Amino acid sequence: MRILLSLLILASGVFGDELLTGYRLQGLRYQGPGEWRQSAEPIWVYEYHTLRFRYRASGLPKSDAAVLTLRPGSVGPVTPGANNIENPFVAGRPVVVVTAPDLISDGAVHTVDIELRGKLRTAQIDQLQFALPDGATLEIEDLQFRGDPAARPCTTAGPPLPEDAVKLPARGPLACAGWPATGLRGRDSIHIEGGGRKGATLYLSMNAQFPGVGKWLVSSQKSWRDTEIKESSETASVLARIHYADGSGEEQFPLLVAERRHAVLNRKAALYALSLDAARPVASIELMDRSPHAQLVLYAAGLSPKSAPSTRAEEEPPPVTGPASGEPETKSTYRVTTLEGKRAPGKAVQAEFREEKQPAGRRLSLAVKNVSSEAQEFNLVFPSVTIRPAADASDVWYLFPRQGAVLSREEKPLEAMYSGEFPLQFVDVFAPAANRGTCMILQDPGGRWKKFRLHKTGASVRVEVEYTVRLAPGETFRAPDARIVAHGGDWRQGFETYRQWVATWYKPKGPRPAWLRSAFWARRDYPVGGTGRLFDTRRNRYTYDEFIRDGQLFDGIDFIDISGWALSETRGRVGDYSIELGGADDLRRNVAAGNKAGIPTGLYFEGYLIDKNSKVGREHGSEWQIIKADGTGQWWQGAVELFACPYAEGWQQFLSQRVAAVAREVGAAAVYLDEFGFGRKRCYSTKHGHPPGEETLCGELAMTSRVRQALDAAGMRDTIIYIEETPPDAA
Repeated sequence: MRILLSLLILASGVFGDELLTGYRLQGLRYQGPGEWRQSAEPIWVYEYHTLRFRYRASGLPKSDAAVLTLRPGSVGPVTPGANNIENPFVAGRPVVVVTAPDLISDGAVHTVDIELRGKLRTAQIDQLQFALPDGATLEIEDLQFRGDPAARPCTTAGPPLPEDAVKLPARGPLACAGWPATGLRGRDSIHIEGGGRKGATLYLSMNAQFPGVGKWLVSSQKSWRDTEIKESSETASVLARIHYADGSGEEQFPLLVAERRHAVLNRKAALYALSLDAARPVASIELMDRSPHAQLVLYAAGLSPKSAPSTRAEEEPPPVTGPASGEPETKSTYRVTTLEGKRAPGKAVQAEFREEKQPAGRRLSLAVKNVSSEAQEFNLVFPSVTIRPAADASDVWYLFPRQGAVLSREEKPLEAMYSGEFPLQFVDVFAPAANRGTCMILQDPGGRWKKFRLHKTGASVRVEVEYTVRLAPGETFRAPDARIVAHGGDWRQGFETYRQWVATWYKPKGPRPAWLRSAFWARRDYPVGGTGRLFDTRRNRYTYDEFIRDGQLFDGIDFIDISGWALSETRGRVGDYSIELGGADDLRRNVAAGNKAGIPTGLYFEGYLIDKNSKVGREHGSEWQIIKADGTGQWWQGAVELFACPYAEGWQQFLSQRVAAVAREVGAAAVYLDEFGFGRKRCYSTKHGHPPGEETLCGELAMTSRVRQALDAAGMRDTIIYIEETPPDAA
């Protein structure tokens, strides 16, 4: 019986330690001739770099015929002649890792190890491709991608539990040096017994591995790991399900105690906490590993009678009721400062600053004029408003609405450029206990470049906006007006005032199309360099039928986004936007088939890039190219695609007309303008109709308006425009 049990264990886990297995297949059998593909969720081959399989083979040829090929798990824009990092053919084509001579073709059972480091240049692969000639057979009992034993997160114990915590028993699907653990593949759980005990906090001493998340760079020198992952990028990868004895339950993300935030560190043991209802006995806790590329090791779990620490993000100002108790103390001004590398403007610049009372607060205005005979460049800070809503610094809060809005009372400086980073033009300062607050609204629907700053010191908060100004002799710059509005002790009141201002100038073009209101899943693919489901390169035709069927595995598709449809071996992927792949008739037929199935199509266009080999690139590239501060043109990687300035009138006219013509020709329901919304580039050309050094957000606005006008004129009013980044309010 003991021998039989050992054989059963060996059969279920041929290569032993499941803790090292990142991907596994069993029971494969192939009879040649033929080719077979095994698709998989990304297999992180830098982490599981040993491919090991147990097999039987017969009839294999003596030539170097490929038996197993790994396809890099990347898709992206294919740019002929370029080496940009998004190009999947630069990152690596499918790589043959097993040839016929690598296997013993005698029909007996053998095991082979393949070291993948040095063979692949990508961090992951997503498909195994088997091939056999006529008369050959291959049976694979067990195939695994495996990691190093040194990578297991159980070499030392984790941090101790608090002294008042009562330790609870736990078990997992695997054991790591005796501690409960989950595997590196699959979605498993560690079960913790509550035993009917009560407590306010459950502490977890835990370690985790996240091999498949974070930013990893793979260079042409085969440097596998350039950036260490510090934590999981997906909070939901680890979730705790609490079961109370009365049958009720709840789910929580573990709180990293040391940093008081919901995050799980990578390869670093730490103490985590869950907040419990202290009045209810706990039956059990399920610690869930919800990612196929994560592993958990639980060193200890324990119940404490003390409340769990709160997160920094959960610290909220108290509610406020009743009318405001007066206006906060405020002081408004401006200042002119020296631009780096330039002379101080001094008396060469004269300013006219006004502050006037209005029914709803105060209006601040400023105009600066260059009264010298030379051009002047400088920084202008306007407004600079110091707000003191209460004497007690602990009662003074602020809202700084950048991406990841900051609602806090910490004494620290904050800064963000008006763009996708800081999309709303207001800052609010308030004191809940004193029931006073002030909102600063910058009234600029034109979207000019600027920086927003905030700095709390004691009970005072300074709010500023900074511009970079260039004035010719005699020229005047009028800064956008600012409003200072007093309110009660709740930031929502200031936010509502800002929204009311936006409503005075923002008017939607019209109702969103019905298909857009009901769309949820959008799927992007590339005819070349993509999944191979959207386009058949051998037959040079689109395959919407296969693509839509494949989408059913992901709960269906509501919208198809095609990138790289304009690829040309001689003219690149961006610029001319001719339809060589499949031809216009084939693309139009497939788009119509998608529409019939209730799945509209969007086509990719670049708001900035033009291939230098395209017709328009050869004729106008140097004319429209963005010029950097050093006087040279700006290029995308590989110096194949140049950045065109969206202010350039010729570029606006060409791109808008080409977008409208293609959308009408194939019946596109949407057009995509890549790279738009960020508003972070600058152009120093003197030939594009803008001052040298101007940032490009307003140019993006102008270009997008031209595209809208061209679509409308072409009878495509229902064709929507979508862009890469959530833009600031003016956009």
